[in-house]
Amino acid sequence: MKLELQRSPEAITSGGAPEDDKPVKVAIRASNGQYVSAEDGGKKPLQANRKSIGTWETFDMYSLGGTHIALKAVNGKYVANENNGDKPLIADRSKIGEWETFDLEMIDERHAGLKASNGKWVCNCDNGKKPLQANGEKLSSWEIFEVLLLDAKGKPVESKSVQVKSDNRRSLSSQSKLDAYTVCFSGTACTRDEGEAKRKESDPAIYAKSSGYIPVRIHKEISGNLKDTSPSVAVRGVGENDWASPRKSSEKLKFSGPLHADSTLLSYVKGYSGGNQYSKTDQLTGWPAPALALHGANMAADSGAKQYNFIGHSRGAVEGIMAAWFLYAYGPKDVKDIPVNIFAIDPVPGSGEWYSILTQLPPNVKHFVGVYSWDHSLMPADRPFSAVVPRPNGRMIGKSNSIKLTDYWYWPWNKWKYLADDSQQRDPLKPGNHAQPKDYELWACRGRHSTVSGNATSNAEYNPKDVSDNVAPVPELVYKMARAYLTKWGTTFEKSSAVKETTMELRQHIHTFHREFDAMGGGATRNSILPDRPYVRRVSSIYGINPNNYYFMDDVVGDPPYLLSYPVTKDRKNTGWVNWKFL
Repeated sequence: MKLELQRSPEAITSGGAPEDDKPVKVAIRASNGQYVSAEDGGKKPLQANRKSIGTWETFDMYSLGGTHIALKAVNGKYVANENNGDKPLIADRSKIGEWETFDLEMIDERHAGLKASNGKWVCNCDNGKKPLQANGEKLSSWEIFEVLLLDAKGKPVESKSVQVKSDNRRSLSSQSKLDAYTVCFSGTACTRDEGEAKRKESDPAIYAKSSGYIPVRIHKEISGNLKDTSPSVAVRGVGENDWASPRKSSEKLKFSGPLHADSTLLSYVKGYSGGNQYSKTDQLTGWPAPALALHGANMAADSGAKQYNFIGHSRGAVEGIMAAWFLYAYGPKDVKDIPVNIFAIDPVPGSGEWYSILTQLPPNVKHFVGVYSWDHSLMPADRPFSAVVPRPNGRMIGKSNSIKLTDYWYWPWNKWKYLADDSQQRDPLKPGNHAQPKDYELWACRGRHSTVSGNATSNAEYNPKDVSDNVAPVPELVYKMARAYLTKWGTTFEKSSAVKETTMELRQHIHTFHREFDAMGGGATRNSILPDRPYVRRVSSIYGINPNNYYFMDDVVGDPPYLLSYPVTKDRKNTGWVNWKFL
């Protein structure tokens, strides 16, 4: 069940069925997640407006030689680029001519663009609200389609797709739109449509309207559709399934390549792919995180892009660091050296294991930006939310960027955890007199762990009744930062920023109306009258499985600017050698 298109010089047959006459049945899914339908059995133009595959959504695809194909609809008629692109596509031709011939340009193993007789791309116009028409000037999400092979019963064939020879694949890196591939990692218990769809445990109304849940909203604004996997992809959170609906199933993760992962890693991750992944236990331990990181790394490596941009929140941010290590350790030469940029929103491994590949950035990371919440500090509930501050790599601190991966040859279990044991660089939280690292930024931000990712409630909890206009500027500011850095790193957004206020206006609001933030962290005055300083956030850059290896945050960031409202304790001391910035 595979149509393999060759770059052969065969001529297109004019005036009848293709010479090959051996079509494959396909369904075509567009950017809105809907299937393309030959409306009214072919009497109306093609439109992507069906949730499931029926006879109107089934097409015979013929190879005409080279990359050229023709599509026949349920009415036995060929799809035509009507009036050479001046009108929508419609299945009303008995013979194949110039208008009925399309150039299928593959982007990856499942996605393709269709170039019509007028030299323009077939577009899912207005994201499915209008019929398909060949009027696209370049490949963006509306011009990219998923081509699914169908079996004799009209059901998609698992792991089968229309394929082409590798020399005919349209490289993502050849398109300015797709120069950078962006992976958006969701935090623990978050779905791939978190903040965009309602489920029992999460109401979209808790999020600032303009930012939503930031990693998911960012993906949506890059690709145009939540289910798109190019030029960006969203990755579900630990202990959760993919979508708000259906609630009890997850799509299979990509483990088998193009990375050549260590056998111990493949053995570890196999149980976290597909099926029902909802698990409170996993949410506590975080054990599925490496599986999601490997999936994200493989998706990036398979994209053909020149640069990988990762954005994540909580364990999703931690997965971005792990994914960079997996690319470096298990990627072929043309992959391991591709630059990785990371925008990490409050990266938290949780109360489970901390590996050396969390506390150190690998050599392929070009930029790292970390945003850390200031007011997530009250004990005991906040204790497991000790945040990781990964160490800058050698290039960032002016040293050699060459490392030797740790290989405990005598140790047969989970060797992937220890890849960076022998390459830990300078601790950014330890006092010292060193030059500031390059392309490595640490930011402190008011609010709690969920606030910086999009939550706009006054207490950072999950009741929409508590949404506050004074809290929303924090997620809006982080959202604007994320878009700005990703744009700088080569990501192209299909939609413009939803936040109209300037960065200065947002910051002014945050530090003028800060009562809610003060209450989140234990008050505006935070003198440590109790043991173990319960009103100070904990951060760490220390290798080990013991989350008690931490620093108090107001010890390492230095003095906040006095014009900004950052409550500190009288016990603060020292300063890490890396200068923090304050939002």
